[in-house]
Amino acid sequence: MKAAKLWILVPGFALLLAACGGGKPKAKVAIEEAKAGRDQELFRNATDEVRNGHYDSARVLYNTILNTYPDSPLTGVTKLAVPDSFYLEGGSKNLAQAEAGYREWLQFFPDNPIADDVRLKIAEIHMRQVMSPDRDITHARLAEKELKEIIRLNPNSAKKPEVVERVDEIQEYLAAHELRVARFYYDKRDAALATQMRTEEILNKYPHFSHFDEALYYHAKAMADQEDTETGSQDLTRLIKLYPKSEYRGKAEVLLKKWNKQVPEPDAEKLAEAGPEKKGMVPKFLGFVMGPHVSNLSNKGVIIDRNLKTEEIVARAAQVAGPGKIAGPVAPGADTTSNSPDNRARRATQAGQDVEVKPASGQGDQKTTDDKDKKKKSGQP
Repeated sequence: MKAAKLWILVPGFALLLAACGGGKPKAKVAIEEAKAGRDQELFRNATDEVRNGHYDSARVLYNTILNTYPDSPLTGVTKLAVPDSFYLEGGSKNLAQAEAGYREWLQFFPDNPIADDVRLKIAEIHMRQVMSPDRDITHARLAEKELKEIIRLNPNSAKKPEVVERVDEIQEYLAAHELRVARFYYDKRDAALATQMRTEEILNKYPHFSHFDEALYYHAKAMADQEDTETGSQDLTRLIKLYPKSEYRGKAEVLLKKWNKQVPEPDAEKLAEAGPEKKGMVPKFLGFVMGPHVSNLSNKGVIIDRNLKTEEIVARAAQVAGPGKIAGPVAPGADTTSNSPDNRARRATQAGQDVEVKPASGQGDQKTTDDKDKKKKSGQP
């Protein structure tokens, strides 16, 4: 009985200690005195931290800018620098944080001149997490969606050539996935209908696929197995005319003769073209994409490029930020004032620390003196 009472008292005592401050210590409060030009200095120091791989400390400094200097001209680029730090740090969780940060920035600045760069970076986040075509294609589809959205929102975007190239790359990957599945269904499962559906996905959506001739061949065989040699012969006729140097041309001619269909002549222009370079099933961007690992990520965020020096990054940030010049470090003892509309303490949203804003020295005493003078003039005690 005594033992039972003891077991009841021990948890209660532990809870009492936690309530009195005996639990996990509270995160340290970052003390920051608001100073003119201090936001630029913080941005410079934070960027230097990112370049040196100190991502957490960099985000503390960036969030200090956002909370202490909300009216700073650097607010916009700082909101980009935070997700850049997550992107450059790498890892699936950090990439998810980066995407969330980029999307939040787009909500604030949808018409900014570099908005397409941000959207492209979101697409790249998904492209960096694409695996081989026989694996899950979720990230590939999301990347394709983001890339097409750039063109839809801004048809005349300066990024359009790069976006179109990446769309072709990701569609090559998606088509390769569909063809792998079609092969499996036809060669291993004798599933003609499933093969038809997979190859039609390629024929209808990915006309530039490097193995389009093979998709035509498998679609033709799948249709013939379902007693539709008419559609199958149309596929094979197309194959022979447009892909006269295809390895499937001979097989196509044999099937057409078997079905008592006329074998067409190849297109003269296609026949005169140089033989197509033999391509593999993996798009070129997958040559360096093997998953969300930092060693495989680009060294360039939207604002932060680790190949550049800190001052070069700061200069680019100043250019993107627009009016307002990035000043040098604050000289010790210089007269300063607060850039914020008030001196309320604010909480950093992503760094997980409190930022206490202290009024500039002398402001509190000056306000008290002014209040006393007003009372004397009005005759109040």
